[in-house]
Amino acid sequence: EIYTLSLHDALPICTSSMETPRALPQALFRGGVALTPRLGIDVLLERHTNLLRTDRGVSLFDDPAKAARFGAVYRVESFPPGLNVQQRGRDPGHYELMPAEPMTFERYVELLTQVVLRPLPGAA
Repeated sequence: EIYTLSLHDALPICTSSMETPRALPQALFRGGVALTPRLGIDVLLERHTNLLRTDRGVSLFDDPAKAARFGAVYRVESFPPGLNVQQRGRDPGHYELMPAEPMTFERYVELLTQVVLRPLPGAA
């Protein structure tokens, strides 16, 4: 199953069984086409397992103007199972696409290659 972000339907997301599901924004955007995570910056390893933690990931924004600071703007069309989106940080419009469960860095990179991005016309 592929999770598709639609302008009409927000996806419910739950990052753990302890949290109440919350709706995602109707659209999320990435500044720049690359979804290359930086180990130690975008994602962190759990020392005891050597697997990625599930609380960090590559940045997304709910406002294309904020994403434009990082390059050409792309709309996130879909992402594969194994990834979650969660609002992170002080900016309520900043989200991160993170591992849904502990996994290797290589597996996370592999899942990110399955994310579908579409260029946003007229945004730069």
